Amino acid sequence: MAPDAERPTHLLHRLTCYSHEREWTEVPDDDRLVQDLVPNDVGRRPAWYKAYDDDLARTLLPQELPAATAPATTVLTGTADVPGACLDLAGLARLLFLSSGVTRRTERPDGGTMLFRAAGSAGARFPLELYVAVPRGVDGDVLAGDVAPGVHWYDPEAHALVTVGPPPSGDAPTLVVTGIPWRTGWRYRERGFRHVYWDAGTMLAQLLALADGAGVPAHLFTTFADREVAALVGADGVREFPVAIVALGPGAPGVHPTGDALGGHHDRDGLEFPLVTAAQRAGERTALGAEIVRGAPAELRSIDPGPAIDAVVASKGSIRRLHADRTLPREVLLDAMNASLRGVDLPHWVGLSGVDGVPTGVARWPDVDSPLRPLGEQQVRDELFGAALEQGLAHDAAFVAMSGVRLAELDDHDYRDAQLLAGLVEGRLHLMAYALGAAASGMTFRDSDLEGLLGEDVAGLLWTCVGVPEYRTRRSGAPGSPADVTIVWPR
Repeated sequence: MAPDAERPTHLLHRLTCYSHEREWTEVPDDDRLVQDLVPNDVGRRPAWYKAYDDDLARTLLPQELPAATAPATTVLTGTADVPGACLDLAGLARLLFLSSGVTRRTERPDGGTMLFRAAGSAGARFPLELYVAVPRGVDGDVLAGDVAPGVHWYDPEAHALVTVGPPPSGDAPTLVVTGIPWRTGWRYRERGFRHVYWDAGTMLAQLLALADGAGVPAHLFTTFADREVAALVGADGVREFPVAIVALGPGAPGVHPTGDALGGHHDRDGLEFPLVTAAQRAGERTALGAEIVRGAPAELRSIDPGPAIDAVVASKGSIRRLHADRTLPREVLLDAMNASLRGVDLPHWVGLSGVDGVPTGVARWPDVDSPLRPLGEQQVRDELFGAALEQGLAHDAAFVAMSGVRLAELDDHDYRDAQLLAGLVEGRLHLMAYALGAAASGMTFRDSDLEGLLGEDVAGLLWTCVGVPEYRTRRSGAPGSPADVTIVWPR
């Protein structure tokens, strides 16, 4: 790359920043961005998931799921004492459904049914697909015999595995997460590239916690041979590309293809975003990298450890209204943030407006008692509200966690990792908030406001609003029977 050339991911980030110069739905006048897309065009709304021909081998997964008993707070802080376990088909069904299955649904105002997955997604776009790659001859202590070898796509609505390719080579059964840029770009244009990685991190936070709660070894990798993994699951690298892999056992992940995989069917009228394709390809690697480890256990200050991880996943949702006049205990802030940032070296700031015993203002984590910008409560709320595109959750939250990086320090692969890790932290914050009796929601922001708000010039990644909920979301439905819900609109 020429010294004066702008990296594709840096270019994408710059061109997809929100500012006061235009509405978030407006596209900058730059021919490297798709100019003729009408966002949120109901006439070309993407499908909720990809499709395969009906004649492929299909395995209906167990609907009765085993439940882990370890409290979510101890699982997420790394202090749970959970014995190791062999993964069987019911255990695999639990991991898939509680991380990526369709758990709720509602009728859209414009007609049709809206499907919600177990893990949250920016704008409820859910731009991810999940595959299970099972090599032959996996040790019986790692994987039970009722899990068939092969490469299988997870059908999130039917709760089934569809065999799309032959068994890979490798040691460990492996989950492959892929991103579908059109599914989120339909609403967010090229900025949806960020959302693919945010949503992957959010979902992976849930999946890893579920595995840890059941004693199933789960090893996250974000550096791998991209094109090999894409070939393994039949992804073309444009309409669909690999984002992360999770090995469910020791040894090398089973991601080496031994034959061709079927690519399935994507939206016929879906668009390619050339800048997204360029950014993704610029970050590709050719070999497996280091595992993203959980980090050292974190102290848990809260006296009540709360419900089990499965119960938290089933009860949580993306909250839309918080009580601005109610505060959270100091230990909720500390426990949630410490657990969420385990093993993650990603700068975070906290907008503090309603935490007992903590001064209001904007602080660089972990120095919450010495804010970088000491401010009165109302000024904190007003500034957060403005920077969050006038979304009420940022105003009403007890605290808002905000991640950011110095873009010049990242190469194209590092950029992908930073976005995914921001999502991982956000997903953990969701789980910890609900486990501790609070609630949370992810939040986007106006990039141009960040320097004034944080007191530092950084590239923003993702926000999470945490506070006291005005209502509780309806519990998730069972596999194949999503709960019917009514959308609560934000203030």
